[in-house]
Amino acid sequence: MRVENIRARVPRSFRLVTTDSQHRLPVAENLLNQDFSADQLNQIWLTDITYIHTMEGVTYLCTIQDLCSRRIVGWATSQMIDTRLVLKALNQAILFRNPDPALIVHSDRGSQYAALAFQNRLAERGFRQSMSRKGNCYDNAPMESFFRSFKAEEVYLNHYGTHEQATRAVSSYIDRFYNPHRLHSSLKYLSPMEFEQLRFPESKVSR
Repeated sequence: MRVENIRARVPRSFRLVTTDSQHRLPVAENLLNQDFSADQLNQIWLTDITYIHTMEGVTYLCTIQDLCSRRIVGWATSQMIDTRLVLKALNQAILFRNPDPALIVHSDRGSQYAALAFQNRLAERGFRQSMSRKGNCYDNAPMESFFRSFKAEEVYLNHYGTHEQATRAVSSYIDRFYNPHRLHSSLKYLSPMEFEQLRFPESKVSR
């Protein structure tokens, strides 16, 4: 890096808190316990919320990741960090994948995921809810890893004037780069879509 005069881009130290775990809503059992292994699609979904700074305020991003392929199967943005944001991402993933009952949906203990509306939506589909331990980001490590990649490869390289610009950037990163082209060592250096197409060639959801 010194020879090529390359400098590492260091992220800002400021961190906006996106998890409000100070609530009295029901908390689900941690069904994963940091066992991030899944041998089938739509077996375990991970979800979390991050943020993107724009000139007109903060844009919040909620994503749904299939643990088996690391593919982002649903996402949504909003200028409000509320239950509607996580429900929008979840409903997009359901529409795209149409998973069978018994799917595990794992998140942190944020009030958005503990809300009755979110829990009812999971119950309607027969999904099982799982939550990380309080304040333990390692309990959702693959989702945190995606956010680190997204910030380093997209957000920290650009400036966004509006919420709409940030949303378009999310769409471009996930749909045009991450899912079809981003290589993963855990997938033997395949992209999520390549992994699905090779591992599950007969599955409709891998297309």
